[in-house]
Amino acid sequence: MRLCCVGLNHKTAPIEVRERAAVPQDAAKAELAQMLAQPPVREAVLLSTCNRVEWMVATHAPEEAASALHAWFAEKAGKPVAQILPHLYTQHDEEAVVHLFEVASGLDSLVLGEPQILGQVKAAYEAACQAQSVGHVLHRLYQTAFAAAKRARSETDIGKHPVSVASCAVDLAKRMFGTLAGKIVLLVGAGEMAELAATHLQAAGVAEIWIANRTLARAEALARRFQGHALALAELERYLDGADIVIASTGAAHYVITPEIVQKAQARREAGRPLFIIDIAAPRDVDPRVAELDDVYVFDIDDLEQVVSSNRRAREAAAEQARTLLHEEARHFVRWLKSLEAVPIIRALQMRMQQALDAELARAKYLRGLDEEAQAAARRFGEAAMKKLLHPVFVSLKHLPEDMEGDLLLGAAAKLFGMEEQTDAKHTDSRAHKG
Repeated sequence: MRLCCVGLNHKTAPIEVRERAAVPQDAAKAELAQMLAQPPVREAVLLSTCNRVEWMVATHAPEEAASALHAWFAEKAGKPVAQILPHLYTQHDEEAVVHLFEVASGLDSLVLGEPQILGQVKAAYEAACQAQSVGHVLHRLYQTAFAAAKRARSETDIGKHPVSVASCAVDLAKRMFGTLAGKIVLLVGAGEMAELAATHLQAAGVAEIWIANRTLARAEALARRFQGHALALAELERYLDGADIVIASTGAAHYVITPEIVQKAQARREAGRPLFIIDIAAPRDVDPRVAELDDVYVFDIDDLEQVVSSNRRAREAAAEQARTLLHEEARHFVRWLKSLEAVPIIRALQMRMQQALDAELARAKYLRGLDEEAQAAARRFGEAAMKKLLHPVFVSLKHLPEDMEGDLLLGAAAKLFGMEEQTDAKHTDSRAHKG
């Protein structure tokens, strides 16, 4: 079995491309089912966050699987494959394993070492489990990734003084105003990002925190925690004129803050009073045309790069330690994955030798005059001799080198023992073994 990872992130694609590929949580099951219907794909997990959209699949045909994934991204972006390819990364086997481990550990995040991504990777894995799109290989891969990420955060300083996209958004607001004391902040959305932002805003001494959300009960629960004021998303226009800073993080499928809403709010504001809007959602919550309005300043998640660069420099030494650890964990997993390739040959060889022993014992005339105990002893002797003979062969097959030499040895073993059909069989895409 082989692994293939294809995706795009904040380093390879701008927000306009990422938001087109983004998959809402309630649509993930249908996307997984659609991908699993592709002939080369045996198992699949889809991760969609504000900074990345990527697929991890298990396959016996990695090149064909990569092509299917490229086509999926092209369809999402509404572009030909040739135009979307420059924004995609395609990784196989150990490279894909290392990538997943680094993603889960926060080493591939916009904010180096941010802890929220691990929860997002776990949620993606759980969604795939519910959709029955993961099997033995991806189960093992993701459980290993979670353990590796935990080890990286506990054995290095990458998890020290945790930061997040939300905290960087608050830092950006501080840079704009110098101080947030006395400011009124409107949070649009009441999810994890809003909760993190509210924590940092309260510590920064803001005067008031307003929380607007589609589900009012969720906004009210968050407002109680931070002594804020909750409002329904439909009331946004009525309150927007009173805010100094807006931080949007709903991830809705459409724009929540439009030029029309902001223009009406601006008409009620004091002339020349600026409105700063920080959009950390993907897809974006704020229509880009809002930035064209007078006294309105819009920043999206890609604009946070300046803020996070200092964080990245401070954490790079810890990140290198974590990468060394993660590469070690990845090599262990790849060795296990490589050992799976020998399983069909080992099982077939065991079955063939057992059949040969049964046939020889049945033909042995000198055994027919023996009692049952003596015949059983002869069988045990034959089985012991067979196991002793095959033991070094099985050990070698289970510990094949990870490079081309391992592939050559596997092919040689198949040919020597007349098992070529077993190696061919593992490349056929039997749908009965999915999931």
